[in-house]
Amino acid sequence: MDKNITIVCDRVRLRPLEEKDLPLRVAWYNDPDVRKTLTVTEQFELEKTRAWFASIRHSDSRMDFLIETPDGVPIGVTGLLHIDRAHLTAECFCVIGEKAFWGGGMGTEIHSALIQWAFEYLGLYKIHAVIRTNNPAIYRVVQKLGFQIEGTLRKEMLLEGQRQDVYRIGLLKEEFTPTHQKFAVR
Repeated sequence: MDKNITIVCDRVRLRPLEEKDLPLRVAWYNDPDVRKTLTVTEQFELEKTRAWFASIRHSDSRMDFLIETPDGVPIGVTGLLHIDRAHLTAECFCVIGEKAFWGGGMGTEIHSALIQWAFEYLGLYKIHAVIRTNNPAIYRVVQKLGFQIEGTLRKEMLLEGQRQDVYRIGLLKEEFTPTHQKFAVR
């Protein structure tokens, strides 16, 4: 898999995550408001994140992007995990860490660009994710793109000290509805 690509859309650019981006990633994942939208539990530390990044940097089973505005302002991270070449599936994630960019359709465009790239350039057939049931904003985003709830995992995660349900969602290639106009891969 070519890890030296940039995806350009209407209002966002996805470029490969670099070591210089790791302090931002740590700050975003540790922000209490951002964490309320995530299914992660650990606190992030820069040195551990650098070691993690070194271990996954050349992995063909994942691709991590920094999300930027067209003028290069970093606003979050997104990507694919567990890329399975045999079954043509992967799990997607997205964290918009800069809260000034919450709302207004940015999450929809980010997911749309990532998924179009996954289907067209990686040849994947299905994208899935696990999302919180108490996050209506992400649910609206994924619905616009064609995702379906495949199941509710009851009391699956211990988040913020409480057992919480999460949805397993999935999107087949033929169900995908892109929401962006401009799309280019460089």
